Amino acid sequence: MKVYFRELTLEDIPAVKEISKDIWEGDDYIPYIIKQWLQEKDCMNYGTFKDENKTELIGFGRVKLYDKEIAWLEGGRIKVSYQGQGVGKLQLGYAVEYAVKSGAKVAQYDTASDNLASISLAKYYGFKRKKCMDLVMVNSTDIKLPLKIAPKVDKLTVKDLQEIYTKFDIGPGDEICIGWSYIPLKYVTDEHGSWIYNRDAILQKVEFGGSHDHELPSEKEVWMIVYGKSKAAWDLIQYSIQKELESKEVKIFEVFCRSDVVELIKEMGFKYHKDERFGVILFEKALN
Repeated sequence: MKVYFRELTLEDIPAVKEISKDIWEGDDYIPYIIKQWLQEKDCMNYGTFKDENKTELIGFGRVKLYDKEIAWLEGGRIKVSYQGQGVGKLQLGYAVEYAVKSGAKVAQYDTASDNLASISLAKYYGFKRKKCMDLVMVNSTDIKLPLKIAPKVDKLTVKDLQEIYTKFDIGPGDEICIGWSYIPLKYVTDEHGSWIYNRDAILQKVEFGGSHDHELPSEKEVWMIVYGKSKAAWDLIQYSIQKELESKEVKIFEVFCRSDVVELIKEMGFKYHKDERFGVILFEKALN
């Protein structure tokens, strides 16, 4: 299939939203941040068009550059009626080509472990799996907490994180999981959440709201991303949930962690999506 590319403008926002409304049953986050994306520097938001005049949008995506070291590929979407026709392959190829021309050393993107089409594209273009965080969830109405605990917990500021995270195994490279995305540690800001620490583990909590340029939880969701020793991570998760339950609001808790932590928190009621192991994979491709 022949397609055409160009950089998107603010005038393309209605067409972007028209595609997004059918993605993830209408829960796509792109409509909430597309205007900000189009106004940012050090990135390129591209559109994929059916016609040579580049007026009929059938897909889009974005390449964000981190100091021209890393090209982060994100937000790839294909209009539902054009999915399965090779458009996604062409889009990813265009994004990789742009990353190469930009002088980036590596290209990265993440995807769900059950997204076989995306994983197949990663293999096709020579991306390698770099790291993965398991994802489990539980509704607050189904949570099973043991007796309340009061562990010694320190709150962290962003300036503390560079030193603290080096104490834990975050996998190869310096990227940390921030939920449905990864980011180089030096680019983490207060907009990415709040952190607590108990010497043997660190927990990042991400909630709805605020200014952002990435996917966030919905109003009823709370994300927790933990690194460190499994029992210490378990303590931080339980402590954080205890605090959240004080509000009496019904919430969905999603925890991104290693598989050994999953085994511990299953007793709280946490489960994998569809009861099968599930996670968020970071892929990377060397460029220059």
